[in-house]
Amino acid sequence: MATIRTRRALLAGIPPLIALAPVITLLATAVGGLPDPMASHFGWSGSADGYAGRSAIIVMAAVLAVGLALLFGLVAHQGGTRNVPGSRWDTARWLVGVSWATAGLVGVVLFGSVVANLGLTDPAEAVLPWWTFPLGLLTAVVAGAVGGLVAPRTPGSGEEAQAVTPMTIGPTEQISWSRTVGSPWFPLVGAALVVAGGALGIAVNPVAGIGALVAGVAVTLLARARVTVDRRGLTVALGLIGWPRLRVPADDVASVTVADISPAQFGGWGYRVVPGGRGVIIRSGPALVVTRRSGRQVTVTVDDPETAAGVLAGVANAKGGPC
Repeated sequence: MATIRTRRALLAGIPPLIALAPVITLLATAVGGLPDPMASHFGWSGSADGYAGRSAIIVMAAVLAVGLALLFGLVAHQGGTRNVPGSRWDTARWLVGVSWATAGLVGVVLFGSVVANLGLTDPAEAVLPWWTFPLGLLTAVVAGAVGGLVAPRTPGSGEEAQAVTPMTIGPTEQISWSRTVGSPWFPLVGAALVVAGGALGIAVNPVAGIGALVAGVAVTLLARARVTVDRRGLTVALGLIGWPRLRVPADDVASVTVADISPAQFGGWGYRVVPGGRGVIIRSGPALVVTRRSGRQVTVTVDDPETAAGVLAGVANAKGGPC
């Protein structure tokens, strides 16, 4: 299984390095054919409206390549050796596909922005080629599909999630269980996304970087979650301000189990949506797995999920549920 993790990490981490290698090579070798500073930012019409030194753009491209490689490689390597309980979706293969797609899009867009400067002495004359974004999107789709196909398959769950013994709760008895879970990786990933967004915004155009910037800020703000189980059911309050919130009413609980979860099983950290359910994945390790009456699952990584599961199962039983 360690071999699967290593292969997956390499398949997810190497594409950004390969995709941005032509950009860095062109910047480093076409010294006489590029103005300095260069057009590094283009408006909606394709005309240049921002400039940066060639050396700064080389550094930016290198940082982006290494940052994306480390991000995707780390998440892929941290992936479990089994699929998400209750889901047939191979999220680990999906993650490799996303890495290939991202590398293809970023590589084409940045290469097009450098090509726009070739043969110019005045960077203000640079115009981003019309084919840049269509070709980038096409490359992303094809590369993503190929990446997902070549990634090693993840075996099925293999073992059942651990069942729990419901806690006996009297009709008038009040009970509450709560834990806060966080991860040191979230601020680091958030910072990497902010840097990547800033680099793309400077080098290409605001739209290219705004998504990464927003994602970086969101990841940083959502670095923790408060998990509460009481008479009302399960409540997961995300972020520093406790919003957004995920709730599972006690009368909607069909069963409660405990499982060992990895972020890559859900395609990464944070609030995740996968076929068959949702998850709040702050870190790898023990998790509370709640199956709703519809059959869909809610998975939350948290310390001491056994106690939480016992309390929630007891509350569901008190409500007349099947737990």
